[in-house]
Amino acid sequence: MRRYVLGLDGGGSKTHALVVNEMGHVLGFGQAGTSNHQVHGLQSAMMEVQRAVKSALDGAGLSPSEIELGCFCLAGADLPEDYIMLQKAVQTLNLARSVVIKNDTLAALRSGTTRSWGVVVICGTGFNAAGRSPGGEEIVFPGLGPISGDWGGGGTLSREMIRAVMRAWDGRGKPTLLTALVLKALGIDSVEKLLALLYHKQIDPQHLLDLVPLLFEAGESGDQVAQDLIVRMGTEVAVAANALIRRLSLKEEDVEVVLGGSVFKGRGDLMLNTITRLVHEEAPKARIMRPHHEPVVGAVLLALEAAGAVIDGALYQSLEGNWQSVNRCKAVNLPEEHP
Repeated sequence: MRRYVLGLDGGGSKTHALVVNEMGHVLGFGQAGTSNHQVHGLQSAMMEVQRAVKSALDGAGLSPSEIELGCFCLAGADLPEDYIMLQKAVQTLNLARSVVIKNDTLAALRSGTTRSWGVVVICGTGFNAAGRSPGGEEIVFPGLGPISGDWGGGGTLSREMIRAVMRAWDGRGKPTLLTALVLKALGIDSVEKLLALLYHKQIDPQHLLDLVPLLFEAGESGDQVAQDLIVRMGTEVAVAANALIRRLSLKEEDVEVVLGGSVFKGRGDLMLNTITRLVHEEAPKARIMRPHHEPVVGAVLLALEAAGAVIDGALYQSLEGNWQSVNRCKAVNLPEEHP
């Protein structure tokens, strides 16, 4: 008798659901909007979860009662009360016989490692990190921004870029290529006008987030201000990774450190080299990984593990071979390693 599991990755911008059997054959894929309850509320989040799962089940030709276990990796699962609330809400949807709730960072972690344990640092719009030991102990940072000690991500970097432009303009900071790059990208002819538009909140926040790749462009061109900011971001990533490595007693292990999020797609090697150097000071055998497949694959691997399936090379190959053909999405590749 076939066994079926469901993995769901729900973030601040999209929700992906994946149904597979115990051999890793992809049977159905679904997607929906944000399922982070902190964005539009719990009811809206659950509607998107249900929509994504229904689409995946329809594609698989299965009913919820046939799904042995669903692993729901959700943004907004930060504090203990979040887990209690989300467990109850997801169970009420009756999407699987058994429900496991995890933070979405763990889906990103599992999607990038070749085994069940390791460390992940997410640097997308925001910043978060998590880790899992070989014995199954999990640590997830709250990821609530400054109130939980966080610094970094696209939102922070875009604000720091604007800060650098303003300080270069008024003489408190060094001249920087970011000035011309930012003004051109926003279609503004002066720093004074940029300041006025920001003051009156007349620039779409998404347009500011879209500036982040310019930081790496300036850094590649030799701009010291940009390079300093890139190094600062890389240092913060390493600090987070090293904290998890210490807390999980992984300093002597060949721990895989997964880097997830759009910020890591920036041009050049300065940030990656900074991360690698600082992580190796703490854990010399650590391997820095940059995954090329979606976190929902990690969610489904977590579901398979929770259901007792054996995760081996054959199962990985099965996922790779089926993902693109079944769902017409980007093919799943095994992680790349940065030496």
